[in-house]
Amino acid sequence: MSSPNESLPWRLEWSDELSVHLPEIDAEHQRFVRLVNELNEVIVARAGVEEVKARMRLLQEDAEAHFAHEEALFRQWHYPDAEAHAQKHEQALRFLAEVMAGFSQEKTGYEWIETALKVKQVLIEHIMLEDMKYRDFYLASQGSAADA
Repeated sequence: MSSPNESLPWRLEWSDELSVHLPEIDAEHQRFVRLVNELNEVIVARAGVEEVKARMRLLQEDAEAHFAHEEALFRQWHYPDAEAHAQKHEQALRFLAEVMAGFSQEKTGYEWIETALKVKQVLIEHIMLEDMKYRDFYLASQGSAADA
């Protein structure tokens, strides 16, 4: 018999596939995954709009801090795609702000779930498409440094 979480499309589980192989960044990504899951849990549990907004606010604040941390690392590493990546961060933050502004009592549970699934999708796409680029750059530069 499968566990209840296995059939929940909104549930996100951390895996090595999401790892950028930088422990501090992986820890931040894991926290972000947890916050997305918690947002979805309060939505599915039909919590009040204030609880949903509180979870979304935590997620927004976490994203802002995490993106700032990544961008500081990019400067330190002289990452050539830092500007393009920072623009993706800005897009994600704008999206999260729009989501936050859109939560209201008038939305149905289905609309909230649909919105939270979009939040999850944005997170996964950003990690899998954008963060893996700097992972590859960082790992290659570490290999070059070890060879020198």
